Amino acid sequence: MVAADYKENESNSNDSGSKTVVTLVILGIIFIIGILIIWAFIRRRLIVGDKNRIPDVNDPEIARAEASLVETLDDAARQNYERARTFQETYPPDSIPTEITLTQFLSIQEKGVSAWEFEPDLQHTSCFVECRTEIAFYDSECCVQTNLPLPKQQEVYYWECKMYEKPPTTTVAVGLATKPYPLFRLPGWNRQSVAYFSDTGSKYYNSPFNGKPYGPQFQQGDVVGIGYRPRTGTVFFTRNGKKLDDAFTGMKMNLFPTVGANGPCTVHVNFGQIGFVFIEANVKKWGLAPTMGTLAPPPAYGSERGSILLESSSRGRPSEDVSRSQYSHVDNGIIPEAGLDISLSDITVPPPSYSSVDRYIERLSFMSENSETYLLAGEQGDSRRNSYESSSRDQQRNA
Repeated sequence: MVAADYKENESNSNDSGSKTVVTLVILGIIFIIGILIIWAFIRRRLIVGDKNRIPDVNDPEIARAEASLVETLDDAARQNYERARTFQETYPPDSIPTEITLTQFLSIQEKGVSAWEFEPDLQHTSCFVECRTEIAFYDSECCVQTNLPLPKQQEVYYWECKMYEKPPTTTVAVGLATKPYPLFRLPGWNRQSVAYFSDTGSKYYNSPFNGKPYGPQFQQGDVVGIGYRPRTGTVFFTRNGKKLDDAFTGMKMNLFPTVGANGPCTVHVNFGQIGFVFIEANVKKWGLAPTMGTLAPPPAYGSERGSILLESSSRGRPSEDVSRSQYSHVDNGIIPEAGLDISLSDITVPPPSYSSVDRYIERLSFMSENSETYLLAGEQGDSRRNSYESSSRDQQRNA
């Protein structure tokens, strides 16, 4: 009986030990599979990141490839390409200070997102900007940039462009670029610029020869959004509220929102002054700045408080801030000093009296321009006084 129990316990222990081993083996396999999945995900992200990383613009291989591709362009395109290359050799990207200055920072604090606006160069471009963000392009290839770059404090900055009027024959490019940039070219076709093109849905960076398939085409009525992550230099695009894949990485410069076209069209840009079509940008507040500024606006002009004219006219007496000693008396009248109250309700000095001869003579002497007038007035006064005295004595004698 005891031997049977011992054998039964031994078999049970062997079964539990085998189950433990199986469990450990299964957990080990799951752990290894998890590590492989994580590594595949990281490797894919690294490959995608390397694929989207902007290459060095000074790479000699890229320069040789472009030199061979330029020969395939027609005369007009080759001329524009050489003109843009000469421009960027003379004015390299980031050759001018583009950091947000203290004055611009205060303007952003006061105006909010309204501090951003597009500044067209009417001498070199064929476009017009209305209401700061409504761009109208005409019949030539050009682009326009904002006055301020994208900030770098938030995790993401985002803005949108609506194709308000766009014929099918017009190509629109929306993206980012540094300054100075040749404004007679589209963004994405020259160094330190990226863009998403409407005609093929391709993305371009630094050259007109490296366009790669990216997203769907966009036409009139579509809304294209551009997002930027300053920490990693990543640029992504959206179309009609749907986020596309990350387009570029490594763009860690002062980037300016840039919109270009090669024909007639109208594009309306939203920096955050109204709601975005991309819902996530609204929820996370990815606009360039708050809709309203945080600084108090200047006092309203013409308000009653602090206005000397309105206070004096409404109360019938001079303002408490103005003293009577600031008035100068000239010829029994009052002439206010510069910047003082000029209300008529404060002029209380009576007009001069002309009842006495002396006051009359004194008035004539003040208004005369030469001494002859004064002497004549004096003689007339003496004759009148003598005749009055003689007539008084005759009356007394007769009485």
